[in-house]
Amino acid sequence: MRRNIRNQASILCILALTLTMMASCGNPSASPGSDQAATADQGAKSAATSAQKQAEAPKEQAKPHDPVTVTMAMRASSMFNEEEFKRYLADPVSKKYPYITLNYIDIGQKGNSYPELIAAKNIPDIYTSHFPLTDFPALGVDYNMEELVKKHNFDLSRIQPEFIESAKIAANTDHLIAMPVYNLPYALLYNKAIFDKFAVPYPKDGMTWKDAQDLAVKLTRNVDGVQYYGMHPDSVFRGAYQLGLPFIDAVNDKAVFQTDGWKNLFILWSGLFKAQGMETTVNLMKGFTNGQIAMISATSFNLVPLLKVKDFDWDVTQYPTNPLAPGVGQRVDAGYMGITAQSKVKDEAFDVLTVLLSDEVQTDMSRNTRMSTLKNAQIQNQYGKAIDEKKNLVAFTKPKLSVLVSFKYNFNPNPAVMIFTAFNDVVNKGKDINTALREADEVMTKAIQEIKSR
Repeated sequence: MRRNIRNQASILCILALTLTMMASCGNPSASPGSDQAATADQGAKSAATSAQKQAEAPKEQAKPHDPVTVTMAMRASSMFNEEEFKRYLADPVSKKYPYITLNYIDIGQKGNSYPELIAAKNIPDIYTSHFPLTDFPALGVDYNMEELVKKHNFDLSRIQPEFIESAKIAANTDHLIAMPVYNLPYALLYNKAIFDKFAVPYPKDGMTWKDAQDLAVKLTRNVDGVQYYGMHPDSVFRGAYQLGLPFIDAVNDKAVFQTDGWKNLFILWSGLFKAQGMETTVNLMKGFTNGQIAMISATSFNLVPLLKVKDFDWDVTQYPTNPLAPGVGQRVDAGYMGITAQSKVKDEAFDVLTVLLSDEVQTDMSRNTRMSTLKNAQIQNQYGKAIDEKKNLVAFTKPKLSVLVSFKYNFNPNPAVMIFTAFNDVVNKGKDINTALREADEVMTKAIQEIKSR
């Protein structure tokens, strides 16, 4: 009896399944995927409901950062004064990282030099400097920044490579101890009034030193007891920086001034002065602003005081080039910032530097004549726009940059001063070029030996 009941139940189940399949086949709106579609639709509704519930659920609050103070040491007269510090650092850092407070130390103030700060165990988190950077390894505060670059995924390729290479040369290390945050470029400034007075066309971008000399000769004259000079090219070491001429044989530790490269540079540079009958003692900036010199080679650092001179019509053209280094203006002359090995807040200190190297802050600095160290052409083309849109200030940024030449040791005076002294004797005293270079070579080689013997 039980077996019959089971058989009848099985038959009934089969019949029910058969009728269901027949109904499906007879329905023109049904399709083989309709059940799958229904299932998928139900799944989607379920997922949406789940997502809505998650959205409505109270969100877990991110853990707030503890307040952090990052101390920065810099010279107000050559890096950032307090107003610039607030504009380029304090305010933008506070905006992005409200938990970071910046503390400012002016190392130009009495008792605030780096050796004094270190001796007092008041070591800043971030140090700042122009060249050289060898002081910081010597003081034991340098730190390999490449570790933080990797940790924070900072893209170093945004920065022009000449700045990175120069930083390593300046520190005499094979790694990066400081980040380049701006550059002080060079250009040729000219007094329009003198050109107009003597009906000489204004200088143009792309001139060589020979072109500039020819132009200078046309403007050099004595009128009504006033001596006019066509151009002051600045010191001869600027010509050496442009060419990347070495000052020292770093392997054999001796000076290398007695070379054809230095001799030819002395011939070129002394010619720039002698063609005008001008001595190197003529004050470059004073002569320019008082209407005595028509053109001067100048750094962007001169722009701020120059803009304060009233009733003075001047403009800018690109730094003249040497055919031996086509397209190259001056060497890298950057401001650098590094994190000290002793800092307890290295990550936050690096965050501060990334803000300073952001497109936004770099653009603001560029517009105010602090040349950006970034490759970004749009930022470079903004150079000086906030100062004077009519002047050709962007000419400061157009030439290529030469990489820093190593001095290897901390000289006093440095080799640039040694070669400048030798050059002055050539121009002002008529000393033979070969003799001047030999004497400079001897002076520097002796200085090297004295440093090594300490």
